[in-house]
Amino acid sequence: MFRKSQKGFTFLELIAVLIILGILAAVAVTRATNFDVEVVTGADTLKSHLRYAQTMAMNSNPNAPADQTVWGISCDGTSYWLFNGTDSGDNIMRLPEDDSYIDANRRINLAAKKISVSGFTVFFDNRGIPYSAYPGTPLASDLTISVSPIGGGTNVNINIKPLTGYMP
Repeated sequence: MFRKSQKGFTFLELIAVLIILGILAAVAVTRATNFDVEVVTGADTLKSHLRYAQTMAMNSNPNAPADQTVWGISCDGTSYWLFNGTDSGDNIMRLPEDDSYIDANRRINLAAKKISVSGFTVFFDNRGIPYSAYPGTPLASDLTISVSPIGGGTNVNINIKPLTGYMP
């Protein structure tokens, strides 16, 4: 008489385990990707705000004093803000943004966006030329701004080109 061995797994049990592992892997990958989406969205929003500052500077009256024609964005690592004039701490203007991210000081709260941004200050004159300090000389090389998720993950870099202010 033929006796069935009780050792090992059946083919059906192996298939069931592989399906469960596949589902768990798909959930893990999806959750890991959500951090990347927040970083990409935060970087795109920051890039849009940089372009907004550049546009505001280019639309200002070229015959006005520098403290009225210079616009910029500054970041201290915890928040960033739009300013008008040659001092990044004065005359803070409101950025076009969802109210849930703007604090009482008209700054964009990076913790609420679940991202961190390297500290920077960039000024734009009425021709759209970027500066790291104003008055001063225009940027000599790319200004790279790093955006990363608070929990760790993939960074997104924003590059501002010298002389033109182009942001690819």
